[in-house]
Amino acid sequence: MPEAPAYLPNLAALDELTAAHKYVVLDFTAAWCPPCKAIAPLFSKLAAQHAVPGALAFAKVDVDDAADVAEKFSVTAMPTFLVLVDGEVSGIDAPATVAGGGVVRANDAEGSKVMMIRGADPRGLVGVIEAVGGLAKATTVEEKAEETEEKVEEKPEEKVEEKPEEKPEEKVEVS
Repeated sequence: MPEAPAYLPNLAALDELTAAHKYVVLDFTAAWCPPCKAIAPLFSKLAAQHAVPGALAFAKVDVDDAADVAEKFSVTAMPTFLVLVDGEVSGIDAPATVAGGGVVRANDAEGSKVMMIRGADPRGLVGVIEAVGGLAKATTVEEKAEETEEKVEEKPEEKVEEKPEEKPEEKVEVS
């Protein structure tokens, strides 16, 4: 069954979620926000399609209920979407085609990365979540390969015991 976005009521819940997942996509929303309501079904659909247990989770943060979470990330507009990597806001390498009025990019030594999406920007949201989904799936594949490799290394070598040479039986004739 597809996983619905979690609801984060406070920083403690956020800490639990980020401890259990490498990637977390946050939707900062408010009950009184019409654009938030308009994009909510798309966010839920993307969450159901791209969530990867232990790797990628999706969560909604009502800025009125969880003001501490909104304050931590200096969220001032709704909706705002952030991607956390290992619990920290991180830019995501997304194709240059991921653009729109709400896509906020930052340039660093590695190039231009999407830092957040401000506002109900469906095209930007889909592009960023597809990029994060690909990273999460790749991470999961790498972890499984490492686990398999570790199991092979841990397995003790089987010792093959040499059998003593069998002597041919002597035939005794009875007369």
